[in-house]
Amino acid sequence: MRRQTVTLATEDARTLAVTVYAPEAACEACALVIFSHGNFATPERYDRVLRAWAAQGFVVAAPLHTDSEEYPEPDKYPDSRATRLADWRAVDAAFAPGLPEGLDLGATTLSGKVIAAGHSYGALIALVAGGATLADPAWTLGTARAPEAVIALSPPGEMKGLATREGLGALRHPALVVTGTSDVLPGFIDDWHQHLDAYEAAPQGLGYALVFADMNHYFNGSFGRPSEDGTRKAADALARMTRETGDFMRAALAGALPGSRIWAQRSDAMAEARAH
Repeated sequence: MRRQTVTLATEDARTLAVTVYAPEAACEACALVIFSHGNFATPERYDRVLRAWAAQGFVVAAPLHTDSEEYPEPDKYPDSRATRLADWRAVDAAFAPGLPEGLDLGATTLSGKVIAAGHSYGALIALVAGGATLADPAWTLGTARAPEAVIALSPPGEMKGLATREGLGALRHPALVVTGTSDVLPGFIDDWHQHLDAYEAAPQGLGYALVFADMNHYFNGSFGRPSEDGTRKAADALARMTRETGDFMRAALAGALPGSRIWAQRSDAMAEARAH
């Protein structure tokens, strides 16, 4: 697996650092995964997830958003919704014709197809890429390429001033929502079922979900707020999640996503698979 950082310019004249993960061996016509991290986090805090996707043959581009704890001078950009959307557009535009200048991935080429992915706040941005609408009509991605699929890890659900179920239900591309039965953020998301709002509101045939037993918002320390102890204890669940999401992305790219009955057969004691 290769990991590099490339610097892009955004439409609002910011400098944007983008961490790029790619397969170790050059791949031809790889799909691009644009990944948006959670609030206060960084791309590197999802290293195990993004490495796993790259190992499965994807090129992953993960921008550092202005609400990150490691973003320089974050107080200059109080509206992180606007800057997150601008970041997405910058990544999409830079990778649309091929690999951006300054990024050396050898003979690797891109197919032009995109997968939208994110965690928490970033998962909401990924859902917007997939067609979901937010409370303010101005919060859109404009002419950014439509993704073949969305991977939404613990997305927020209906929330006053941010998103409605109707807006989440405007999704136009298949989405896999991943959550866990301990996935709560007291005072923000008090019931883990709220993470399934986008799945439940999705049009028929576009909604998929995986609910992992006893996994919390950070997959028990696997990403977002990673810890060595948490990663070790949740290793099997993390491997299952990255494998399932990788399979879902490949199936979407091939136009061969499983029907709801076949998807539900993936259910076991570790995770419940739902689809409609």
